[in-house]
Amino acid sequence: MAREIPVPPFRPIDDEYDLGTPTPFSLKGRHALVTGATGPLAEAIAVGLAEADATVSLVAAANVPAGDPGSAAILEACRALGRAGASTSADLTDPTAMEQSLRAAEATAGPVHILVNASHAANIKPVLESSVEEWRKELERNATSTFVATQVVGRTMVEQGYGRIINLVSILHDRAVPNAAIFAASQGAVYGFTKSIGVEWGRSGVTANVLTLGFIDGVPGIHADPEIRGILERYIPLRRLGAPADIQGAVVYMASDYADFLVSESVTVDGAIQVHA
Repeated sequence: MAREIPVPPFRPIDDEYDLGTPTPFSLKGRHALVTGATGPLAEAIAVGLAEADATVSLVAAANVPAGDPGSAAILEACRALGRAGASTSADLTDPTAMEQSLRAAEATAGPVHILVNASHAANIKPVLESSVEEWRKELERNATSTFVATQVVGRTMVEQGYGRIINLVSILHDRAVPNAAIFAASQGAVYGFTKSIGVEWGRSGVTANVLTLGFIDGVPGIHADPEIRGILERYIPLRRLGAPADIQGAVVYMASDYADFLVSESVTVDGAIQVHA
């Protein structure tokens, strides 16, 4: 019979054990800009960065659906932590609009050190029922928006000799499922783009990496269908979808100075679904 190993009760850290050293992965003194800043995914990212002591500014897409609390609620959560910067909305595919949002963020909180492109919309539809216009729209809102923000913010990062760029990509960029071909194409574009700019800018002190996501609760995707969600919950080795908070640790690490040698890589948070046969 297996011996039961007692688990000691949780004891929160208090002053008795505080050695007075800086918190590992602290982002104190850093300014993070999160684009596509609406929904639970962007909120988790922004709050995670703020909890790590980064000042957080937000750029939401100009066409946020009515009723979406959007960046206002996210900024309020950051403000409650004392880490709120600027909040703007813009056409994320327009370089001029993105430039204006960057200047607003800089005017409020200084130079941007961390860029997280969090746009993650999914068009789930059979290819034979999709139009060229839908193809263009999917690439624009996921890939073009990432290109524009990365170019605009990256230019200032290269000039200042420091930057952390984190681009979100779905595991569907190379894991095929029916009806997600157009979405997958947009994710593959972001994946390849990010890998290349990491090499292009790495020696300038600017790193670029991909945060590859599995199926996350509250994020648009094939799991919006209850039947598919049930299949995924049985198939994912951890037997659950991810929660937005599950990605916070990875984001903070990738944004920190501890990730100085992490360049053109992909950090995957997916509950081990990609290694499941």
